[in-house]
Amino acid sequence: MPAQTRSADRVGSVSIYRYAQIVAELRRTLESGARAQFAVGDRALEIEPMREPGYREHGEEFCTVRESLLRLAGDIGLAYSSVRSARWTASKWPAQHRCDSVSFMVHRILASIGNEEERFAAIMNQPAGQER
Repeated sequence: MPAQTRSADRVGSVSIYRYAQIVAELRRTLESGARAQFAVGDRALEIEPMREPGYREHGEEFCTVRESLLRLAGDIGLAYSSVRSARWTASKWPAQHRCDSVSFMVHRILASIGNEEERFAAIMNQPAGQER
C-alpha cells in the first residue's frame, strides 16, 4: 500500500475512525471542564461580586476580594489566579450566553471584547475555514 494512501487512513497510530472517537470523547471531557470552570467562577462571583474599583462595604470589617478568593482557592485546591480568572470570565458570560461546545479558554479570550453584543455574537461564529 502506498504511504500516501496509508497516511490518509490514519492519524498517527490510529485509524480515522478511532481518531474521530477520541476527538468526540475529548470534546465531551472539555465541555465538562468548561462547566467546572464556570461553576468555580459563578461561586466566586457569589462570594465576591464584581464591583467598581475602590468600592468599600460600609459597616463591619470585611475581607478584601483578594483575601476571600485566596481562601476559596485554598479550600478547593486551586491557584488564586485560576479562581480570579474564572470569576472574571464568568462575570462576562452570563449562563444564557455560554456555549457548551466552546472551551473555557475561548470564552476567556473573547471575554475581553468590551461590547456585550459583539462578544455574544463572536462565540457563535467560528472563523471561516477553522475547526472549533
